Parts: sequence; C-alpha cells; structure tokens
Amino acid sequence: MVHRRRRSHAWLAALATSGALFAVTAWVTWIADPTAAVRLHLLLAGAVFVTGGIRRLAREGSRRPFLVAVFVALLPVAVPALGGLSPVLFTFYGAAFHVRAEEMDVAEVWQFLASVYVLGISVALTLFFLACWGYLRLPLFRHRTLRLFHPIAALTGAMALTLAWAVTVLDGAGAAGDDAVRQWRSGRVPDHYYGANPRPVCVTPIGSLDELPLYGHRLDPKQVYGTFGVVGGQVTLWDPESGDAFPVPSDAVRVLSAGEGEPGAAIPRGCRS
Repeated sequence: MVHRRRRSHAWLAALATSGALFAVTAWVTWIADPTAAVRLHLLLAGAVFVTGGIRRLAREGSRRPFLVAVFVALLPVAVPALGGLSPVLFTFYGAAFHVRAEEMDVAEVWQFLASVYVLGISVALTLFFLACWGYLRLPLFRHRTLRLFHPIAALTGAMALTLAWAVTVLDGAGAAGDDAVRQWRSGRVPDHYYGANPRPVCVTPIGSLDELPLYGHRLDPKQVYGTFGVVGGQVTLWDPESGDAFPVPSDAVRVLSAGEGEPGAAIPRGCRS
C-alpha cells in the first residue's frame, strides 16, 4: 500500500514537471525562438544529470574518492584563481590589439562581472566532473577490472576539464578580440566586452612631437587610433594600420574622441588637423 502511494506521488510529480516544462518551452518558443527552448532543455537536463551524480557521490560515505574527485575538479577553478579572474579574459581579448590587461581602464563593476563569468564556467565544469565521478561509483563500475581504470579516468577527466575551460574561456575571449579587430577595420566601433571598450580617438601632442617618448613608433595627429583608456599616467594607443600598440604619457598628449564612439557607430577616416 505504501509503495503504491509512493508510485502515485512519483507519477503526479512527473506529470507536474512535464506540464511545467511544456509550458516553459511554449513560452520561450513564443517570445524567442526554438533554439532558445532547446538550450533551456539542455540546461535543465544538465542540472538533473549533475544533481543525481553529486548526490550519489555524497552518499558513498567514503572520503577518499570524494576528496580525489574534488581535487581534480578544482583544477579549472584554481587555474584562473592563480592569475586572477578578470585578467584572464582581458589578456586574451587584448592580445588581438597587442594590449595587455593591465593597460586597459576597466571599471571595477565590469571586472567583477568578468570574474563571475570565469568563475561560473569553472564551477559548472567542477560540478560536471563531480557528477561523472559519482556515476562511476555505480555497481556497474565496481568490478575489480574496471576499478583499475579509475586513475586513468581521473587523469583523462582532468585533461578534458582543462581543455574545456581553455576552449570556453580563453578561446572565447580571443575570438571576441578578433571579432573586435574585424569590426574596427570594417569601419565600425567594436562591441563592448566586459567594459574593455576600444574607443577611436584623435591624439595631438601638447608640446613638440619630436620630444615624445614613442620608443620607435610614429604618432600621426591625422590618424585615428584605438585606446582602452588611461592607466597609470599612460595611454596605450593601438595603430589599426600596423596592428601594433605603444604607450604615450597622458600628460604629454591631448586625447579627443573621434566620432560618436558608441558600438556600431562609424569610425572617422581621419582626424582634423
């Protein structure tokens, strides 16, 4: 009798969940597009998969497999934490402009959001690995022969986690930087990327042009340059023609916006003398 009641409750819960998913899918499809509904279903399926795996891992009661899994799973969290969170994104994004992360003037709120993004990807990969390790504790994989492959599975999982993190975070930031360069060279201001916004500017020296410390570079007051702002008394200029970047003392030049400067706006061909 008790089992029948539990089954009826399970069926009711399944029907309620299915109805809710159907309603959410219909709503997302109506206001967005079918691909958004597919992504939502994949997200929900991933949440169910991760929850079940972690619960099984926690119920094992043995600390050793859990600690090993946590140690391996924390790799994608430790990698960005050692070098900072937001600089990881800005370093690979700025590489397309030959500009370092410390040469970008990014507001703290954007740095926080970039850190949250990197940490979110890292935590998601961590939970996924823990879930997979939990499913490996099923009786199906407890055979003596299969248990010999657990260290290999842990090493493979660590490599896969690191690769997935690199592709998602690092390659994503690098691809965004390459897209920004293409937008610039097509004559449009690039889209914003977590506050790292290359702005078109016109630069004129306050004093003599020959006295500027340009370190072998050339400053043309008639050319439009890109800059990420002033940091530490230096303004780093990106030359779209050569693709190089060079710093200039901010107190030795006058930096004025060229054009509107908003994403998608047209970049002037030159500066007025």
